[in-house]
Amino acid sequence: MIYQVFLSVLETFIIFGVGALVWRLKWVEPADLNKLTHVTLDVFFPLLTFVTVFRNFDPARLNEFWIMPLLGLGIMVLGWVAGLPFRGLLRDPGRGRRGTFVHLCAINNYLFLPLIVIDNLWGDRELALLLILSVGSTVGFWTIGILAFGGKNEEKFSRTVLRILLSPNVLAVAAALLAALSPVKLPGMIADSLLAAMDSLGGVAVPFMLVLVGVALAQFAKRMGHGLFDLALISVLRLLLLPLLTILLLWLLPLPPEMYKVAVVVAIMPAASSSVLVARQSGGSEEFAGQVIFWTTILSLGTLPLLLALALPGGA
Repeated sequence: MIYQVFLSVLETFIIFGVGALVWRLKWVEPADLNKLTHVTLDVFFPLLTFVTVFRNFDPARLNEFWIMPLLGLGIMVLGWVAGLPFRGLLRDPGRGRRGTFVHLCAINNYLFLPLIVIDNLWGDRELALLLILSVGSTVGFWTIGILAFGGKNEEKFSRTVLRILLSPNVLAVAAALLAALSPVKLPGMIADSLLAAMDSLGGVAVPFMLVLVGVALAQFAKRMGHGLFDLALISVLRLLLLPLLTILLLWLLPLPPEMYKVAVVVAIMPAASSSVLVARQSGGSEEFAGQVIFWTTILSLGTLPLLLALALPGGA
């Protein structure tokens, strides 16, 4: 188990390293990063979202389709609610840092690292459940995760909600569900070619996003140890307190064993790598997000095996 976790984290940092090299070679400038972030979040990710939802929605398995997405969304809601009272403890509540703190409590690495861990530990059944769960996680990321950066007045809040509901990723979820449920289907050859093209482009989303995160982290490399108290606070919450609380609640639910296992793996993950790009786009603290991603991903080498052994005795 420790070996699989190590491989998962190592793969992430290798791709980060490619991004850092790109930055060092000056192949990407700060202005380019803004544009590439928009392409990643507003083009590649919606395509990945559409394909994931469309391929994993099966009306004949509605119990799984509703339970797993609700678990994915619920994990984020729990992190969001639990993070709110702790944001006042930040030593440096600078511009955007409190909103970023709440975002990082709510949002974790719900797909990339779990895919690698689950693929190494179990099989196709659990992988399919993870992809179904990620539907709810995706909705949570682009709603709760963005609202965490929100403003203080009602007008700004309303505009934020409207922008989220009309965002490419939320629209991609709606479009995928409509396409899956619609009795009208495109001719087979056209549908297969269109889905294959979307799958190819969507497949770029995660590795390309990790490269861009590596670029962003390289910019803040000299400040990775800045604000140790705040980093320790969010790391303890993200890697220990929130996972333990979530595991307890999952244990109390009457879930089938395979659903419980998948939800546990998602619940114990470090901060989401894409949060640094979303913070850049949503008025949060890109630097703080980058620090938390870096440290929680490294520290997860110790916490992931520990929590898995606690929640899944014997690796069941």
